[in-house]
Amino acid sequence: MKKISVLLAANIPGPYDYLVSDDLDIKFGFFVRVPFRNKELIGIIWDDSSENIEKSKLKEIIEYYPSFKLSETIIDFIKFFSRYNFTSLGKTLKLFIPQTYLIEDIKTLKKYKIDKKKIGNINITNARQSVLDLFEEPSNLFSSSEIIKTAKVSPSVIKKLIEEEVLISVDLVSQQSFIKVEHKKFNLNTDQSIAAKNIISSMGDKNFKRFLIDGVTGSGKTEVYFEAIEEALKRNKQSLILLPEISLTESLFERIKIRFGFEPSLWHSDLSKTKRRKIWQDVYYNNAKLVIGARSSLFLPFKDLGLIVVDEEHDNSYKQQEGIIYQARDMAISLGSFERVPVVMVSATPSLETVLNIKEGKYKNLSLPERIGKASLPDINFIDMRDEEYIKNQWISEKLKTEIQKTLGRKEQSLIFLNRRGYAPVTLCKSCGYRLECPKCDSYLVEHKYNPKLICHQCGFSIKPIASCSECNSKDSLVACGPGIERITDEILKNFPEARIATLSSDNAKDTNIVLKDMRNGLVDILIGTQIISKGHHFPLLTCVGVIDADLGMANGDLRAAERTYQLLHQVSGRTGREKRPGKAFLQTYFPAHPVIKSLVSSQKENFQEAELKTRKINNLPPYGKLASIILSDTDSLRLIKFCKIMKAAIPFSKEIIVLGPVPAPITKVRGRVRYRFLLKTNKAVNLQKYIEFWINIIKKPSSIRLTVDIDPYYFL
Repeated sequence: MKKISVLLAANIPGPYDYLVSDDLDIKFGFFVRVPFRNKELIGIIWDDSSENIEKSKLKEIIEYYPSFKLSETIIDFIKFFSRYNFTSLGKTLKLFIPQTYLIEDIKTLKKYKIDKKKIGNINITNARQSVLDLFEEPSNLFSSSEIIKTAKVSPSVIKKLIEEEVLISVDLVSQQSFIKVEHKKFNLNTDQSIAAKNIISSMGDKNFKRFLIDGVTGSGKTEVYFEAIEEALKRNKQSLILLPEISLTESLFERIKIRFGFEPSLWHSDLSKTKRRKIWQDVYYNNAKLVIGARSSLFLPFKDLGLIVVDEEHDNSYKQQEGIIYQARDMAISLGSFERVPVVMVSATPSLETVLNIKEGKYKNLSLPERIGKASLPDINFIDMRDEEYIKNQWISEKLKTEIQKTLGRKEQSLIFLNRRGYAPVTLCKSCGYRLECPKCDSYLVEHKYNPKLICHQCGFSIKPIASCSECNSKDSLVACGPGIERITDEILKNFPEARIATLSSDNAKDTNIVLKDMRNGLVDILIGTQIISKGHHFPLLTCVGVIDADLGMANGDLRAAERTYQLLHQVSGRTGREKRPGKAFLQTYFPAHPVIKSLVSSQKENFQEAELKTRKINNLPPYGKLASIILSDTDSLRLIKFCKIMKAAIPFSKEIIVLGPVPAPITKVRGRVRYRFLLKTNKAVNLQKYIEFWINIIKKPSSIRLTVDIDPYYFL
């Protein structure tokens, strides 16, 4: 028996030693299943063991999977990911192999062809003739289920033809399914052609370059990176398209079918076990040439990756906030550097990090300044709500109502945007002023009317609507304050009773594809939605966009608040006027002089970016400086405060790093745990991870306290 080192796919600090038979040719990166304490875990063969442990104290591996191994490139990426995001190697490996069943044997796809020599030996019934008709072309192959469905015959007919050797099975390796469609390739305009040629020229062997397709909304950015994907397909390389929202996949899926004639693989959290395993193995065996996915698709075991596309690269959804905290856009760029392949970022409102990288010459900017065809950019206007007459429980201005009515009269569509779920964000007692709060979090309960509940959007706690105040026992004294998307929908229904109206938010996410399809097909007159409708969608008849509270999110203490608001409002405004019909957008605001509103109305994106970058540079904030957060939580506030004082006293001295805190988090209690925060600030050249590791290792942390490190934080609550 020989000793090997195994990195386990679990929240375990490092590799463990095991024994394996001398006969097995065990190699670095191969998968194994091993005993660990009272369970079995999956891992990979790691570096040679440096532990001096007697073999008699080691356990043997249970199973060896010679069919699956992670490449050295992926392993190097795992090591980098672990170091950069301050997480263990084992937890990082689990991103790549989250479930054991992914490496279990998968049944080969069995299809049937016909042996014409045997036809003369059988009795041909009507049912059998229906089957034979499917095989007029000698190359035709069908599974048994396809034959049953198409020929409209019973399984017994198929079974008998197989027994009589008329139908002969053919085992196929599962591949992305090609469909019989006429490939539709669009003619690119000059700007699109230049952009596509730049990307394609970089797609040589092991050539890592970074591009930004910086195009206005509706400028045909997708068609540009389709050209690069076509080049990757010609080279027999795999491509990955990252999207921030699963809701964007369906329309892109259909466009790819039309453009390339096959169905791409979709990777997301809602996949069944069977489908997930199939896609994982298709990617591993290089049978899946094009994958569309959310953040987790970064961790698929690509065999021969040739291109990475990060669509809507500015979107905050790329920042993973739960479990392992990481920025998927940045990690996609890192993966591209390890794989030595081009990374193409796409946005109409690029992040300031990307804008600065272009200024510094690290990324190449590919500009698409005009919309394709005859479409023109929307006319963006503000509605000064200070000039509007206040009417109780009305949130839509008279001017916006008039524009919606005009739009209905032209048989065109309107989109009403409010980035706030539910019916009302706060419910208070008009007798004593008490606000209904979550018992587990420092958050108000949000009233939901369509699914009648009061819900905490931090932890998910919910109760049924109540009639009396729990503080003063006053009856019928509870009042819903402020608008949520459901309240806006009620107001729209009241003012436009004849219109076809739909609502879309994460609360009814299961209806997303249906609603979006109806909107694209002109079956909806007015769509009311949250940020789920703000990006990537193309609605041909949409000519009017109204933003109910354009100021929402601009004053929340977040360093990216203005940037985030600008991006969101620009994106939602860009949904309108994307074809021949001109579009308008109306921003309801109490602060029309705010730089965000002024930049949007004047279409001066570059001026806004320059002003924001200047402010960040003065204050040494990202993208010029570097931040990290340390979040500590415990169920006992006194124990937590005591430990925070110990941590503060142990802060290592550094001339280059400023440590702020500890302070209570703005939302101090979440899910019953009290939270305190440290914020570390430095310049980009400093290794914050190494500093934090040294600091944490000199303190003994109580087991009840959770400590989370967030490198490059996007969330400060």
